[in-house]
Amino acid sequence: MFQKRFKFWKIVKGDQIQVNSGKDLNKVGEVLRVDRKRNRLQVDGVNILMKRTKGDDDGESIGGIRPKLGWIHVSNCNLVDPVSGLGTRVGIGYLEDGRKVRISKKSGSIIEKPAREDMKYESKHKNKVDGLSDTQPDDVLEVTYKGEDFAAIREQFMAEIMEKDRIEKLLVFDN
Repeated sequence: MFQKRFKFWKIVKGDQIQVNSGKDLNKVGEVLRVDRKRNRLQVDGVNILMKRTKGDDDGESIGGIRPKLGWIHVSNCNLVDPVSGLGTRVGIGYLEDGRKVRISKKSGSIIEKPAREDMKYESKHKNKVDGLSDTQPDDVLEVTYKGEDFAAIREQFMAEIMEKDRIEKLLVFDN
């Protein structure tokens, strides 16, 4: 069951892909999730499985058969070419400014990566409200550490060393 992980991934979350084998041949969908450990993708509208669910004794949830989104191996997918709208193999190229880009093998056009606004801090926390346990901004900026008096610490350390030496001189061992 162990599969070798791919070193370089050309498909990311949000890409449009076309299935090139299996029961969903030639279906097009958007990548919803990526599992890089198992080399698998979840694609919207592809590999729909039927999951049997059991209802509660209380009657809160009703059992039955429900659709569930399955995983598909990344080797069974091709990125959609922006020019032709069909699946294409992908190569890697570099722009003049040094950026790495994905290039369609069929048309030679650049396939842009999808905008990942959902991954930015602002979009994740846009509806966040400060609660009672949150630290206030004024408290965060207040300087509480004043530093230590290293001269006094050194004097105390030297006094302990001197006391230890004095005690050792008083000890006499007879054989």
